Amino acid sequence: MKKLIFLLLIIPNTLFAQINFDDYFLPKTLRFDYTRAGNSDTSYVFFEQIKEEPFWGGSKVNLVDKFNFGDYRLMLYDSTGTKLIYSRGYSTLFREWIDTKEAKRTSRSYYEAVVMPFPKHKAILRLQNRDKKNVFHTVFEYEIDPQSYFIVKDKYDKYPVEKLHGKQNPEKALDIVVLPEGYTEAELPKFRKDVKRFIGYFFKVKPFKQNRDKVNFWIVNVPSQESGTDIPGEGIWKNTILNTHFYTFDSERYLTTRDVNTIRNLAAYAPYDQIYILVNTSKYGGGGIYNYYNLCMADNEYAEQVFTHEFGHAFAALADEYQYGYTNADELYDMSVEPWQVNITNLVNFESKWKNMVEKGMPIPTPDTEEYRNRVGAFEGAGYVHKKIYRPVYDCKMRSNQTDDFCPVCLKTVNEMLDFYTK
Repeated sequence: MKKLIFLLLIIPNTLFAQINFDDYFLPKTLRFDYTRAGNSDTSYVFFEQIKEEPFWGGSKVNLVDKFNFGDYRLMLYDSTGTKLIYSRGYSTLFREWIDTKEAKRTSRSYYEAVVMPFPKHKAILRLQNRDKKNVFHTVFEYEIDPQSYFIVKDKYDKYPVEKLHGKQNPEKALDIVVLPEGYTEAELPKFRKDVKRFIGYFFKVKPFKQNRDKVNFWIVNVPSQESGTDIPGEGIWKNTILNTHFYTFDSERYLTTRDVNTIRNLAAYAPYDQIYILVNTSKYGGGGIYNYYNLCMADNEYAEQVFTHEFGHAFAALADEYQYGYTNADELYDMSVEPWQVNITNLVNFESKWKNMVEKGMPIPTPDTEEYRNRVGAFEGAGYVHKKIYRPVYDCKMRSNQTDDFCPVCLKTVNEMLDFYTK
């Protein structure tokens, strides 16, 4: 339920050099908040604030990103600006918005935030955008002084925090913090019960069910004034803690929020690698944006399937594999280069995707016939487009609610990401 349309870039292996955490960082988080503003033609970044958060939930070993996923990336260098000490790719709601018709006629701003381990010494932060030719460009640079008295140090004792699953140290675990949305004070026991049910859903899916001991689930018990969420298309507006709503970009089932500041403030109550917002509604919908956030409705009959589908987006940067609203691939993609997501291709450079997982003699593109239904190939129709964008198998968790399994291509990426966070 997101639109990720940029392309794969090979990063030199020299960027993956091992960094000793204790040489550069303290075991807590520095959060950098900014506003991204613009339209379909251009965008700008404006500094908002820096915050110190009490926990670092990420790996202390894998500090430099090896995946090169996402529309944007943060690059943190030492004080000389030459040694890369931390990096992460990510995507945002703003990046999706610039593909809308509204972005062609007006400008808007979106609040965003990135997190990193807290530097011991001065460091240089660079925020980069990926262009349609796979080149990253630095669009914002800032010197971080960890001794600055302007770094915000809020208290995190207002709301109770609970670990519902896991015993592993956060630096060696995938830490997921679940935030309640649209649960009143009286409904917080329902929230806890709902999360335990969703944890059960999570561990029914490969590869998570084989790696239960590598995952921690946390909850922050914060109430909303009213129950539910906003449904603009039905004239329903609720006073909730995270200001979520359906009809994002006029898509009825796209459930998101722009209130990133509040999300990050509440997530900081626990160590976290991923933020999951559980919305107290039975209306079908959800959302997942890479290293940004996940959302899912709590009570719909398809909640089990949607929960891990959206996690595939936000955790492993997997693209949607269904067709939705677009006929021509060039409406969304630069067809001279591959889309950057691992599970879709335009066959321009299929060798860089999953060609090595295709058995000899498999026709490419692959006919949508019973003969090939359970085999890896290249099936037309994916990434919201009917023609010229291809997916690995006929059906996958990233395509429909009819299967609860990631296809072999998606599963490989999820496994690699899980290893990256838990090493």
